Amino acid sequence: MATALASYDFTRRLKTVSDKDVNELEENFLEPARAFDASKLGDHRLFPWEMTWFYGEPVWDALPEDKKLMLNRLTFCQSYLPTAVAEAATNTLNFAAALETFIKDDPEVAHYMAREVVEETMHIQAFFLIIRKVLDHYGLTLDELRAANVSLPMATRFVQAHALVGWLRGDFDYYYFTRFALNVNQKTVERCTIDEPQMDPCVKLILKNHAIDEARHMQMSRGTGKVALSRMKSAFARNVACFGFAHFAANIFIGRHKKDSRLTKGTRVRTLELCGVPRAEAERAYLAWRDRVNQPEDPPLVQAGRVYYLKQMISYVDELPGVGPRMKAYMRRVIEGAYDDAVLAMQRRGTKPLEFADLSRVA
Repeated sequence: MATALASYDFTRRLKTVSDKDVNELEENFLEPARAFDASKLGDHRLFPWEMTWFYGEPVWDALPEDKKLMLNRLTFCQSYLPTAVAEAATNTLNFAAALETFIKDDPEVAHYMAREVVEETMHIQAFFLIIRKVLDHYGLTLDELRAANVSLPMATRFVQAHALVGWLRGDFDYYYFTRFALNVNQKTVERCTIDEPQMDPCVKLILKNHAIDEARHMQMSRGTGKVALSRMKSAFARNVACFGFAHFAANIFIGRHKKDSRLTKGTRVRTLELCGVPRAEAERAYLAWRDRVNQPEDPPLVQAGRVYYLKQMISYVDELPGVGPRMKAYMRRVIEGAYDDAVLAMQRRGTKPLEFADLSRVA
């Protein structure tokens, strides 16, 4: 390689850590998922109250306590169903990237990408076990949940787009470059969730172990993203990648977001319907929630999570190699424009981003 930056050698360290964890995947994920009993949830939650969809809105206040718990648990299901689907999508791309790396580059990098496929597959299995048990508890089916989550097909489009770009370019540098935003978003959600004191203990253990794996995956995506960008030979290719990343990162979020799409609206409205809220009322509630009519500011936990995500994205942009100041300024404007609430929270209210202590597998 021409420079140290153009090498994926740092993945050897990550693989060393993964080698220690891989034999405990069933213990860390499947065993607590099998032990989870939705009929014994009691008043345990699967998400923090503050991160539950519609929390603090009039429609939330009008729900009886059992329906608030149901909405909390369905928020978890509707968050981790797309997570499982997204992990399946990244598995497809990870293994395609590993194939190209086996053929053209350092096999050790390919081994680590393949290892991530193993880990993500175990995560998917655990999430579906939990989701099915929650749905059974409420007399719902997976088909009903999927029908309510109209955003799921976007994962297929994500795979198709990156597979096409990879085929046209002969490498997966664009995919490597975009992964970081997804990992940061997942870490943000997870670390908010595992600090919730009323969390079900089995689910909390799964999510803590998932957060540990995802922290390593985040290191991988941050490092490989910068290497992949440095390997793009032309300034034009780098600028296209940066343009795409900025808009992709601006559209990923937790809580309410000014770039909420028709698919996001449909998913949240239909989930509220599953809790017994009539469609017309659910649509009015969604618009009021999205447009911050009743709550101009997010609850503190969500606000700190959005600030954390924003700061991570801006830090990543600032570190990018071979990108000029004008393009970096453009990327910051796009991302900050979508996260203007987080910018104001930092500037006017001094909101601090979430701070995370190191996690251990030990309970």
